[in-house]
Amino acid sequence: MSEWQVSLIFQDSKSNKFWRARCIGNNLEVNFGRIGSQGQSQAKRYDSPEDATRELEKQAREKHKKGYVDGDGGPSETSAPSAAIESSSTAPAASQCTLVLTLGERRLELRLSVEGNALHTHGVEHYPDTSAAEAAFAQVRAALEAEGYRPQ
Repeated sequence: MSEWQVSLIFQDSKSNKFWRARCIGNNLEVNFGRIGSQGQSQAKRYDSPEDATRELEKQAREKHKKGYVDGDGGPSETSAPSAAIESSSTAPAASQCTLVLTLGERRLELRLSVEGNALHTHGVEHYPDTSAAEAAFAQVRAALEAEGYRPQ
């Protein structure tokens, strides 16, 4: 069984759910539900692997627009070792991947994709609590502004 290409979570005062998807050949498989559960699974066959991948990307964009963020809330198939980088993509080589680095209680997820002549990067860092995340935000922002980046 292949690893999940996209793994997202949505958490607020009312919700605690996951959504993940992968393409296997012409099939798009989706698994979703409450974090900690096995969730529900759906599969749909497309005319080509490219069509399945396009649909996966479309659904992932829609989930991001609804507030989902990168994270793994579904039941794990394998346990990832600490401080290891793993690729969770079975998409065409070099066009899309997600890399994960776990360092103690800190988890970094970096999603890379290419669209035309643009490299897209989306990074998410998870910290043990809000104060640690806010401290990291202040440190990174100060460093980037010192390099010449300006808020918009």
